[in-house]
Amino acid sequence: MRKIILGLAAVAVLTAGCNLEEDPVAVQSADPGKSAGKSGAASKGKAKAFPIKLTAKRARASKSVLSDGGALSCVKVTVTNQTKKQLEVNPLYFSITDTKNTKHDSSSALGEYEGQIDTTELAPGEKATGLVCAKGAFRPKIVAMTNPLFSEAARAQVA
Repeated sequence: MRKIILGLAAVAVLTAGCNLEEDPVAVQSADPGKSAGKSGAASKGKAKAFPIKLTAKRARASKSVLSDGGALSCVKVTVTNQTKKQLEVNPLYFSITDTKNTKHDSSSALGEYEGQIDTTELAPGEKATGLVCAKGAFRPKIVAMTNPLFSEAARAQVA
């Protein structure tokens, strides 16, 4: 029992100084010439380079045969791999934040519409385009994409 308590105490001491929260990912502007973030480089006129370029535009989706008939809010996204590694893309990696700052998970509408972004791996320089939708009638403001470990990898304003 003493070894368990000492082990737990050691773990608590070692993790007490760890900062587990990551800085939020900068939001990419819907206007290609401007930055949406508040970085100093953007205000000086320099374009910020993002490892994963993400663009989004409001769109309408054709409902699939699996649709329950409910309202869907959709965006057409383009993901461009600007890294030197393979990039995994999956419709489950996306979420949409509306104008009221409510986050909507894309898994809520999976299979209910045609043209969703494919599950794929992008080589450096490649891009993928498709729809990302969530259930409900709302106006999309920001689209976020995570990596396979569900850490946020890219964010973009919706045009």
